[in-house]
Amino acid sequence: MTNQPNHKKDLHIQACLDQRVESSLTNGFERIKLSGGWPDFSFYEMDLKCRFLGKTLELPLMVSPLTGGGTLSRRINRRLAKAAETLGLAMAVGSQKLMLDKLASPDSYLLRDIAPTMPLLANIGLVHVTRGKDYLLRAVESIGADGLILYVNPIQEVLQEGGEKDFSGLLPKLEEITADFPYPVLLKEVGAGIPEPLMQWIARQRGIVGLDVAGLGGTNWARIEGLMSHCDYAIYESLGTPTAEAVIAAKRHLRVDQQLIASGGIRNGLDMAKALALGADLVSLGLPFLQWASQSLEAITAGVAALKKELQVAMWYTGSRELHALRGKYHG
Repeated sequence: MTNQPNHKKDLHIQACLDQRVESSLTNGFERIKLSGGWPDFSFYEMDLKCRFLGKTLELPLMVSPLTGGGTLSRRINRRLAKAAETLGLAMAVGSQKLMLDKLASPDSYLLRDIAPTMPLLANIGLVHVTRGKDYLLRAVESIGADGLILYVNPIQEVLQEGGEKDFSGLLPKLEEITADFPYPVLLKEVGAGIPEPLMQWIARQRGIVGLDVAGLGGTNWARIEGLMSHCDYAIYESLGTPTAEAVIAAKRHLRVDQQLIASGGIRNGLDMAKALALGADLVSLGLPFLQWASQSLEAITAGVAALKKELQVAMWYTGSRELHALRGKYHG
């Protein structure tokens, strides 16, 4: 078992923790204003629960796919899973390619022992659907997950040394696999925003239950891959769709039975509220969870508590006792 892939995972983590890896562009939520309302209810009566993958979340929040396979991954993922189980959040593991290809121990992905009830998503790149249905099934069933996220990352792949540069035939292959795949499947970008043509394709697929827009404005993989290869990739950092715009577009295209997840530079509860007002069903965060998990379980708990309080204040301002009441309460 080589340690080179593990080393790359650790370098990604250290870059995210030690370097400036966030986009210089905003996520677009500063142009969205919440509409004021009247809170004809008690602040303590507000209900932040939502349903995801057939389970109830205490907060409309998911831990984005972050890491797995590296030497730092096990501690980070187990802290995140324990916090998600306790706080009632969803979680996705990082890319399982290293595990599935037997290039890394599965330890950092095996979380069910400490998080038996949380909604858990397996994670593999869309480009790997060429390996067939059984490969995707192994990703889900090897960790006892409830579903599968396929990440869509053409910009990262083309800039990454040794990245996948042939995306031909992926969508027909995925359509074939999901026609009778026994687990929920979602698609997710990694920080550039899912393009509208792909949103339109997703909306036509009965075997895909939703998407995470993962828009421009947060962690920028062009910047990270530039750091990894000591190249100046600044010219590529503006490629993509800001998160707010991506959420609006996805809401326009998705079917009513598909779930819309908002991520990409969301760093506070007010932006969470704006995403929900625009039509998102829940919100996903990556870098903040990585930063908190690198410190302690208590840091994760405190970070989530702050997000919850900010979301509650935004709901109070808009006169929304439940999450669904936030829908449409915005302008700008």
